[in-house]
Amino acid sequence: MNNKEGKLEWFGGNEDALAVFRMLVRLAHIWDDLVDKDRPVSANKINQAFLTCLVYLPANPFYRSIQNEILPMWLTVVSAYETANFFEATKDAHGIEIAHGLRYAAGNIMAYAVYVCVGSEKAKEFLPEMWKTIFFERFDEYRKEHLNV
Repeated sequence: MNNKEGKLEWFGGNEDALAVFRMLVRLAHIWDDLVDKDRPVSANKINQAFLTCLVYLPANPFYRSIQNEILPMWLTVVSAYETANFFEATKDAHGIEIAHGLRYAAGNIMAYAVYVCVGSEKAKEFLPEMWKTIFFERFDEYRKEHLNV
C-alpha cells in the first residue's frame, strides 16, 4: 500500500476510518486544484467530490461516529485554508511560512481520528508518520513555488 493512502494500523484496523482518511485526502487535492487552478479538474472529479461530501462521508460509520466532534474543527480548517490562500496571493514572505502549515489543517481531523481509533499512547507512535504523509510538500519547495525564490 502506498503510504500516501494511509495505513490501516494508524486506525487500529478500522477500515471505515482508513476510508475516511483516503476520501479526505482526495477531497483536499480536488479542493486545492479548484481554488489555485494549477491543474484542471474534470467534471467527473468535481462530481466525485460532491458525492464524497454529500453521500460517502455521511454514510461512513466511522465518520458518523466522530461527526459531532469534528464539525467545529471543519470551521477552523476552512478558515486556515482561506488564510493560506490569502498569504499565497499576497506573496508575503512571513505569511508564506504560516501558509505552508495552514494548508494542512485538515490533518488535525485525521490526527483526532487516529486518537479515537487507537488511544492516546498508540497514537503517539503513529502520528509522526501520519503528519509526514499529510505534509507531503516540503517547505523549501512550497516557498519556491509561491515566492519564486
